[in-house]
Amino acid sequence: DKETFDSLNVLQKLFAKEQFKVKRYVDDNKRIYKTVPIQVPADWRPDLNYSARSKENRIVFEALPSNKEGMYCALLLLREDDEFAKPNADSKKLREFFDEEFPQFSVLLDDDAIKQIALKGSSNLPAF
Repeated sequence: DKETFDSLNVLQKLFAKEQFKVKRYVDDNKRIYKTVPIQVPADWRPDLNYSARSKENRIVFEALPSNKEGMYCALLLLREDDEFAKPNADSKKLREFFDEEFPQFSVLLDDDAIKQIALKGSSNLPAF
């Protein structure tokens, strides 16, 4: 780092490894997530990732296979201030949202699953 390099004498600087700079950016699109267990139908390929984005990138749905029988671990990626990011969100509104924005996945989630998703709190993604 710069401090270490600056502390070297002239001869050491001549043979020192090239320095690099680190530019840190402010995360202006921070997302949190809620998990969504989902079983895909037998006629869907169980070895693919499934993904969908809502209008204006409000919410992203990412589903990753967890076994060869079609069980998936999906994530809803939400902004922290989204109404569905909070615990005890309105499950009826969440169902309406899924029906409108993610109809291909909405049919795979029964009302109990939607209610569980709405009730649970969200988790933070790691910072990089």
